[in-house]
Formats: sequence, structure tokens, C-alpha cells
Amino acid sequence: MATPTLTDLPTELLLKIIPHIVPEGFESLALTCRTIYELCTPFIERHNHLRSQFQKFRYREASRDPLLSPIRTAFDLITCIAIEPMVARYIRDADLYRDTFPPRARIPQLVPDGGPVVTLFADSPYLGQAGLDWKEYCALIQEELKQHPRYSQHAAAFILTLLPNVKTLTLPKLWKPLDKTEKLLDVIVRETKQSHFPWDRPSLAQVTRFESYTSYGAGHRFDLDKAVPFLALPHVRSFRGPSSVAIGDASMALASKDPYLRYGETLETAHLVGCCIDEVAITDFLKHTPRLRMLRYSHSTRGDDDQDWNICKFITAIEREAGNYLEELSISIVELRGSITPGRASMRGFQRLQKLEFPLEIVMCNITDAASRVATPNEGLTDQGRDKFEPFIGDLVPASVSHLSLRSSGTDHHEKALKVIFRDFAAKKDSQLPALKEIYLSCPIGPSTDDAYKEECAKLVAETEEAGVVLHLMESLAWKTIEWDWA
Repeated sequence: MATPTLTDLPTELLLKIIPHIVPEGFESLALTCRTIYELCTPFIERHNHLRSQFQKFRYREASRDPLLSPIRTAFDLITCIAIEPMVARYIRDADLYRDTFPPRARIPQLVPDGGPVVTLFADSPYLGQAGLDWKEYCALIQEELKQHPRYSQHAAAFILTLLPNVKTLTLPKLWKPLDKTEKLLDVIVRETKQSHFPWDRPSLAQVTRFESYTSYGAGHRFDLDKAVPFLALPHVRSFRGPSSVAIGDASMALASKDPYLRYGETLETAHLVGCCIDEVAITDFLKHTPRLRMLRYSHSTRGDDDQDWNICKFITAIEREAGNYLEELSISIVELRGSITPGRASMRGFQRLQKLEFPLEIVMCNITDAASRVATPNEGLTDQGRDKFEPFIGDLVPASVSHLSLRSSGTDHHEKALKVIFRDFAAKKDSQLPALKEIYLSCPIGPSTDDAYKEECAKLVAETEEAGVVLHLMESLAWKTIEWDWA
């Protein structure tokens, strides 16, 4: 007896099956054969329409489709999904950053006696598991939308219960965890860790890339602890956390609670841009990320007070916790209101590092430290004093590094850093840095750059060429340097 095939099923049955595989398997099914394609044809136009509108979703003041209302907030999206549940399954990239009603917009009202929106809340398994009364929850949304700014944290959190196929997630700029929304988030994370049938995906279970939000302004901050629930999702590989703040061992308190104990275990890349994180907090973060391959961190003072930064301890903490598995590391300074705490840094403990970027302030710290140990208080570090130390490029840079980027504003006597780090470079390169192929060196062309620094940059061209290393002089700190493996 021949094995039955899909096309052996009655047409009436196939027409009932097709709507149930939209959108996840629709395109694959339609391309199976001519017969199946013809059956899928009536669904193609609607499929393409919903995919174009919602696959890469972001809140908008106006819709590309004149027949669709603007979706400006979480409440608008909830309403849209309540009326057409299929919408939720089309969303792959959810950029929820601009979640707020315009000041003069008319706020919609929930109808307490019925309607699809009320039904969506009343039937929510997530609210039930969290022990939350759906009527009280709806009332909180209404109250929040009456205030300024017109943003509802409860609506924003509820949206996260409705997205089974989302791959990338960006939080609203006004995200602020509250008691009830934290309970709801706990349930969401727990559900993603349970076994489910392939056709019954829990919300957020497919997320691979998470971003707190996309603002880098000086007045913005995002407590790193708030990211923990999302980093506990089972398939998150990439994290972008602009303006994140974490100071001290109490800053990651949420990580000690179930279901977040194993947060970060699937993380492969982390980009912490414009952040203020100390060595204690970065240690705690890295203890939870055993698969991390790439870490990019740029430091920016957050808050009104000046804050010193111990960059040497910060780098030492990274080396201690992630030295065995990090492959790419970038450390830079965006804004520092305060000073660099004196110390000594070394990155030789990194075993697999291939791409490395750091500011010349680290070299200046090492110079100051060396001077304090070999010179009298009123003297600088002499050539004889330098001879007592291994050349700093050998002390700072791991032998495995193939691409090196050195950042500098060209001021604060950074020419001294270049003289030290590249001393006898051509003679020592093969023995200390056998893998090094390219160097990107900041050499700003503006009037504020010290002439001595510019001269030292020019001298290095011949030195590096002799050593067989390509030197790129970067005329602006904004210029792109190393190609980072940002998943």
C-alpha cells in the first residue's frame, strides 16, 4: 500500500488546515506543490498584508495602510490583537520604544460588560497564574493613561504575554517595573522554560535579542537589574543595554530570585553602551554569562554627581571572570565626570581574545603606577626605569589578539602612552604579539589634539610597517574601527 501524502487529503480538510499554519508554516506549505499552492492562493494576499504591517513592528502615529488605525501604544496593540488575534503571531521584531499617547489624544475606554478587548484580559492565562484580577488590572491601565506622560506600564507588560513568535525585543523608553507587572513577568519567564508542543509556543519563548531601550541621553538610566528577567529567557543570545547602571553587590538583587537564578547562561554578545557599571557589578554579571564571546562597554557618568572610575579594577574583574572564554572586548569612555582612579591593569590573562579595544587612559595608569614604584616623588619615569619593566604592549595585550584598537582624544600627554606601549615594537612584536595583524589608532585632526601626539602617531607608521602590522590612523573617535561580531 502506498504511503498517504498530504495531497491525498480531501480538499475540504486541507482548506481547514491551512489557516492554522498561518503564518509560521504557510510559505513552506504553499511551495510544496502546485496543488497545495492553488489551495493557498486565497490566503496569500492577506498573509502578505499582515506580514508587511507587523513582522517588523514599531509604534507609529500613522499607518502605512489607510484602512488601519495608528498603533501608538501598548493599549492600541492590545486592541488590534483582540480584534484580529492572528496579528500577534506575525510580529517577529518588536520595537516597543515609542509607547505613549500624544498629549491631546483621546484615550480609549474599556467596556466593562464585554467586547474583544475585555475578553482578551478575562481569558488571559498569564493574569490567572500570576494571581491578578483582570478587572483590577484593566482599571490600573485606565488610571495610568489619564496621567502624564500617557503611558501604561500594566498595558506594556500585558503585551509581553501575547507575542509567541517575537525574535527581537526592545522595551518602552518609560519601562518601570511595578509589583503587579513583576508578577506577570515572573509567569512569562516561567512559561518559557516549560515544555510545550511546537504549535503552542509561550510568549517571548523565541526571543534571541533583547534591548532595554535605545536612548543614550545624559538624563536617561536603566538599572541593569531590570534586564535580568529578559536575560533569563531560554534563547536570548544578544543583549544591548544603553544607559545601564549597576553599582555595588546589591545592584543585581533580582538575580537571586527564582526563576532568574540562571539568567544570562545563553548570552553570547553584550553591548553596554553609555553605562555606569563598577567592577563589583560587572563581576556579578559575568558570573552568569559562561557563553559570552563579545563584550562591548562604554562608560558614561550617570546622575548629577561626579564619579571617579576605577578602570583598572574594572578590566581586572572582566579578565578574572571571563578571561577563559571572551573572544572580543571593547572598553571605551563616552563621558567621565570625575577622574580615573590610579592603578595598574593587565589583560594578559585573556586566553582566547582576538579583538581588543581600550582607551590610552589605561596605559597612562600603568605609567603612573610604574613611576611611583621606581622613581622619586619629584621625578618622572626615566628610560632606565622603563628598562626594569616589560614593554607595556606585552603586558597589556594578550598574545592571541589579531586586531587592536587604541582610543584617545590626543590630549593629556597621551604621546607618552604611545612611546611606552610601542617601545621596541618592531623587535618585540613577533615574540609577544605573534597574531597581531591590524591596529586602529585614534589620531584626531582637530585643533585640540596635542602636536606631540600627532608627531608620535606619524612615527608609528614606519615602525608598525616594519613589523608587518597594518596601522590605521583614525582621524575621528566616531570613525568605525574593528568589525565586531554583533549577533
